Amino acid sequence: MKSLLKTAAIYIALGGAIWGLIALVSPARGEIVGQAVGDTFKQTIEIIVAVFIFIGLFQVWVPPKTIAKFLGKESGWKGLILASTVPLGIGGSLFTILPLVQTLLEKGARIGVAGAFITAWAGKLPLLPLEIHFLGWKFALVRLGLLVSSAVIIGLSLEKMMERRGKR
Repeated sequence: MKSLLKTAAIYIALGGAIWGLIALVSPARGEIVGQAVGDTFKQTIEIIVAVFIFIGLFQVWVPPKTIAKFLGKESGWKGLILASTVPLGIGGSLFTILPLVQTLLEKGARIGVAGAFITAWAGKLPLLPLEIHFLGWKFALVRLGLLVSSAVIIGLSLEKMMERRGKR
């Protein structure tokens, strides 16, 4: 955790230094950059706070047995299929999905399920109408089919590779 904070501090300091140089060279542009950074920070912090509240509630309300049953070793193919389809409907960014997957792993989900979950999450089902509008329904359906199939394959591959290396 300390190394993560140290890395974050370095990036913040570097960004601040670049912003300072921009503001020195062109105060108007420095103001634009500052406004953009402030707006982005406000949007991001709202999402992060909401996600961590959700994850906290999830950790308290969902017992590890439930996660193990549906996404653990004994879940078999059902767990992989579940992890390859449910995340399609989850929106948000990596700020939201990675802590959720970490919580699933801590509660007993298998590593292959985590890989399938992250892969399927990239599907962004809420954007399907937009995709159909611009690219056509055939494209959208084929892409979704390939995504779900590849999520299962990635989950299985990840599981096999990690087992060989003696991880998780």
